[in-house]
Amino acid sequence: MAVPVDGIVMQATQLSVDEAAMTGESDEMKKEILKVCLNRLADKQGEAGKDGGNAMTKTHELPSPLLLSGTNIAGGEGKFMCLMVGDDSCLGQIIAKLIVTPEVTPLQQKLEEIATDIGKGGTYIALLIVHVLLFRYFLEGLSSRNTDLFGGESPCAPETKNGEVVKNAQG
Repeated sequence: MAVPVDGIVMQATQLSVDEAAMTGESDEMKKEILKVCLNRLADKQGEAGKDGGNAMTKTHELPSPLLLSGTNIAGGEGKFMCLMVGDDSCLGQIIAKLIVTPEVTPLQQKLEEIATDIGKGGTYIALLIVHVLLFRYFLEGLSSRNTDLFGGESPCAPETKNGEVVKNAQG
């Protein structure tokens, strides 16, 4: 069973936890209540004074009262009180450190500026071309009287049929 939050053991019966996900060690760690852990630590320190420090070399013999998020219960049973959840838990802090926000390099900044300038230049040139073509269209249309901007323009040359000028009924 996975431990979802960080907590402290309140009651335990032969509780052991696989902390390989957090520490990388494949050995199971014994978990006890804080009072038992402090008593065992005092006993080990007393033995270390007698043996010249050799008794403290086996740290897996000392139980721990802390359960870390992301670890798995290997055996036993117990109750624990939740201390940290989410981003404040050990696993949450590790994940937060692994998330890397990409930094913009000076080259990327320059390329972004150049791309923006090229985009603006292309837009200005496209607008200029549209205006020139519209101006040319209307100028040519007005000069040859093909474009009827204001209504009522008459053609420049009289209408002809088979080489003869056709007169309008009005004129």
